[in-house]
Amino acid sequence: MTILQRISSNCFILLLLVQTCDAFVPLRTKLPNHPIRPLPKSSPTTIVTHPHFPCTLPSTSSARSIQNQDEDEQAGGWNSLSTPLDRPVLAIVDLLSLFLFAGIGKASHSADGSLDIGAVLITALPFVTAWFVTSPLTGVYSDDDQSKNVISDAFVKTAKGWIIAVPLGCVLRGFIKGYVPPLPFVIVTMIATLVILGGARVVFSFAEDFFVEFVN
Repeated sequence: MTILQRISSNCFILLLLVQTCDAFVPLRTKLPNHPIRPLPKSSPTTIVTHPHFPCTLPSTSSARSIQNQDEDEQAGGWNSLSTPLDRPVLAIVDLLSLFLFAGIGKASHSADGSLDIGAVLITALPFVTAWFVTSPLTGVYSDDDQSKNVISDAFVKTAKGWIIAVPLGCVLRGFIKGYVPPLPFVIVTMIATLVILGGARVVFSFAEDFFVEFVN
């Protein structure tokens, strides 16, 4: 078989294959040219709930009111803290009481009973600092409860500050002096400060009530 005969036979076979494929190919149909419609705007999400277990979501206004209420409660918690500036006269009474405690202690250790003002100030400094620094937490300068007994209310409020401030003052004094205060000093300090601070506050409470009634 010559080269021309081979080429002609191959072309004939190729032509038969093409015709066979065209016979099995489906006719093409034109799809209708529909215009593209825009999607509808998104509507609010609807939550489908079980009829026996209804679920309602709070509205935006109610959520904001809840948030504002939480913020007001937090602010109220901070605003309820009392400081010596809220009751400055009572703060002066406490300051003089702690100075009196330090003065009595220094006079009792002096040979002739004389007082060294510098030594009194140094002795009172750690207790004064501890008392005023912890006062917002202990509430010693909060408003008095008029429904309670004057004496009991004054001593209870004093004890709340005393139980924290006086031990802290002993620790600060130990740092200043460079040694741990002896146990007898701590015991005497705890008793003396409670008696002096509590007694001074009771007198102040009676004087304050008398002054208020006298003015009114």
